[in-house]
Amino acid sequence: MMHIDIPGLQEFKALATARGEVFVSLYLPTSPLHPDANRIAFKDLAKDVILQLREAAVSERIIESFERQFGVLSGRIQKSLDDNKYRLSRANPLASVEEFWKSQAHGLGVLARPETTSMHTYRLPIRPKPLAEVADRFHLAPLIRAMTSPLEIFVLAISEGGARLLHVVVNMPTARVPVPHLSEDPADTLHHPSLHVRAPRGRLQNLEGEKILEAQYARKVDRAVEEALVGRSTPMVLAAAEPMLSIFRKVNTYPHLIAEVIEGNPDHRSDAQLGDAALPILDRLYRNEVKGILALYDELKPYRATSDVSHVAHAATAAAVERLVVDLDRVIPGLVSDIDGSVTYSVSDDAETYSVLDEVARRALCTDARVVCARSEEMPAGHALAAILRYAF
Repeated sequence: MMHIDIPGLQEFKALATARGEVFVSLYLPTSPLHPDANRIAFKDLAKDVILQLREAAVSERIIESFERQFGVLSGRIQKSLDDNKYRLSRANPLASVEEFWKSQAHGLGVLARPETTSMHTYRLPIRPKPLAEVADRFHLAPLIRAMTSPLEIFVLAISEGGARLLHVVVNMPTARVPVPHLSEDPADTLHHPSLHVRAPRGRLQNLEGEKILEAQYARKVDRAVEEALVGRSTPMVLAAAEPMLSIFRKVNTYPHLIAEVIEGNPDHRSDAQLGDAALPILDRLYRNEVKGILALYDELKPYRATSDVSHVAHAATAAAVERLVVDLDRVIPGLVSDIDGSVTYSVSDDAETYSVLDEVARRALCTDARVVCARSEEMPAGHALAAILRYAF
């Protein structure tokens, strides 16, 4: 079964602000059908990194620490390794390594630092280009793309017949999310025989009693979902029919529940069918958001909105960007000053430069700006980005 790991904003900030003498970033396209080929490709990139470290005259102690980490993840070294996304079993580490490689999606990112027993691994729904980079910081462009593109949405299917939370990701099978304290049977969740009250039972009287039980059930589902999705900013769509649709909306506390719904009784649809219904909703959600930001951009330019890359780089460095629409398919090579955000452009992309657009998006995300990836044809007048500023900058 495929899995994905897209970092949340706080996790991304920690990665984006981390600095050190030697940080390693590995990215490779993977296939859920070829686990052995995925592992071989990873080993090849790991060898490339070790070669770069030796050529840079990095100490043998640091090199050995990376070799040990890569060896554990590849299964060559029988030692357990805990990472923030995937826990390898202490009892049988090789079995967990095998499961890890069998559960790949379409891309893999591995971020490592020396002299540690942990690394960050991200199984991605996108196919990044192969990359093995040694620097004083992590290379995060593929993660930025995954975080700012319309790639995932949650579906909460709720009815009198039960509730289930689904994770829907582009180009991947719909997966059911385990939710503690939530049973598929409302009676088990409520510890009550049924949501229906056909005769007086205690203080519950017929239809009035049913409404009370339905509201109690909706609140219990909401609390369970809130715990399962804590720290997430992924949109969620309801799959429900009335009256449960309105009842749940009244008690919902997940801040990213969207207005559009998958109508009808979800009990009549499989997980896959609900996932298929959710993807067009996800695309419309992002496209409408892009249109809304660009409409506001037209209203606020030139004082509180700009599409000048150098201007936006300065603003992002000063935490002055509120919203950013960016075409990450465009590559503008160069360097952005850590001090004031001034841009030094380059004729071509090389080992000494990076994509200015990626770096601007990184800085905007780290200062809590809303960043959305857009298609080139959606961008105004062929610009690579469009920013709304928090104040005239």
